[in-house]
Amino acid sequence: MTGIARYDGHAQWYDETFSASRHPEEEAFLRDCLGAGGGEVCLDVACGTGRFGPILADAGYRAVGFDISADQLRFARHRLAAVRADIRSLPVPDASVRLATGMFFHTDVEDFAGVVCEVARCLRPGGRFLYLGLHPCFVGPFVYRLSERQDLTLSFGAGYGTAGWADRGSGDGSMIGGRVGFHHKTLASFLQAFAAAGLTIRAVREFSVPGHAVLPWNMAFLAEKTG
Repeated sequence: MTGIARYDGHAQWYDETFSASRHPEEEAFLRDCLGAGGGEVCLDVACGTGRFGPILADAGYRAVGFDISADQLRFARHRLAAVRADIRSLPVPDASVRLATGMFFHTDVEDFAGVVCEVARCLRPGGRFLYLGLHPCFVGPFVYRLSERQDLTLSFGAGYGTAGWADRGSGDGSMIGGRVGFHHKTLASFLQAFAAAGLTIRAVREFSVPGHAVLPWNMAFLAEKTG
């Protein structure tokens, strides 16, 4: 993550809650985008507990994860090489890798655009950034999704257009927002982060997750450094 190690003290809960969850459609999209690594290094930005490390290894990459939370890295080091670092300033040379990944961290940082620019700095021309995260339009403090599983309904309120730290959780029942905070971004500001970094989006996919079928839950993007 960046700046404050928000997940310190929550790593065991996070790992137990999310590391076993697998979504075949998401994994298939990730594997298609990853291609064959051939032993090359892949940066896993804000790697958390490293739960995507095995997917990167299976694709043939030598994954190196970066996170500010020493607590999270205790778990990550069992799954990939891991370095404690602020992802706003990665200890990586310019234009040195052809792939970087990021998973579910844009709601944990204020300056997502700055982080994407830092990732782009590390990519070679033609390098790719693969990102998977919560859907900015359908998961946030402005929507209540806890009744979706039972009666296939959602409840929306005001707040989508207001970016910033929410004063309550994301309405998804995961309690992440209540533990570490939730920084909401509009879809426009989220997409602009890639454009401002000189990245061109090559593929987009929306995903539902089990029990949440009314509207998509997650989004994935494959972006390429052009020029």
